[in-house]
Amino acid sequence: MTSPENKPSLEQPPSYSTIAPYAPPDQYPPVAQHLTTPIKGAIPGSEFLTQINQLSIREKFKVSQGWGRSFDVLTSDGQRIFQAEQNAHCCGPLFDVNIRDNSGNEVMVFMDSCKCSCSREMEVYWPQGHTVGYVTVHWNQMVTHMSVLNSTKQTVLLILGPSFRSAIFGSSCFEVKSTDEQHVVGAIRNENESVTVSFPLDLDVAIKAVLLGASFYLETIIYHQRRNVQRQRRRT
Repeated sequence: MTSPENKPSLEQPPSYSTIAPYAPPDQYPPVAQHLTTPIKGAIPGSEFLTQINQLSIREKFKVSQGWGRSFDVLTSDGQRIFQAEQNAHCCGPLFDVNIRDNSGNEVMVFMDSCKCSCSREMEVYWPQGHTVGYVTVHWNQMVTHMSVLNSTKQTVLLILGPSFRSAIFGSSCFEVKSTDEQHVVGAIRNENESVTVSFPLDLDVAIKAVLLGASFYLETIIYHQRRNVQRQRRRT
């Protein structure tokens, strides 16, 4: 019989491990040792994605030069698997994130180069411009609705959750669902100054990469929405 403390939370998708407590800001997260054996469907540096069903994004507690932001991407036991640099441009992509492994090699890129305000789409690709997939935002004032697409632009998953208007402060959870919305297969949680994404262990490595990109995309949209609200409050 399962004891109360071991009973899984109804709010969390089944079989996902719980993220370990973060190290204090002044401590550098331990570095995960990457695999050396090539794995089909994974470029060098991304092989670790085949072994995990959860990642966490934590902004670094340091002052960085320029307008960009820096992040660590951690496994469920707190080991750093990737480093991320989000670049800001006066004239250029609306969203530009470079993911590197612990040796500094570029592993993947997330980019939204569309300047049309009525449509938002982020592209995920391996180095040398090989497209992995896309994330499309469907603007809706009542809910958050995003589509996860593969490299041929076929929708494979949906991301549904509270409106960006209501999810910009405090904790929020966005469900990763099947295209018919009948099955919850993962979640993206924005809480405690971090974002955690969970997904099936056997999910295709390319779609895991796209979900990681979607997590950064969500975090960035919420981050800018929050800053806009705070800026408006200071003006009143």
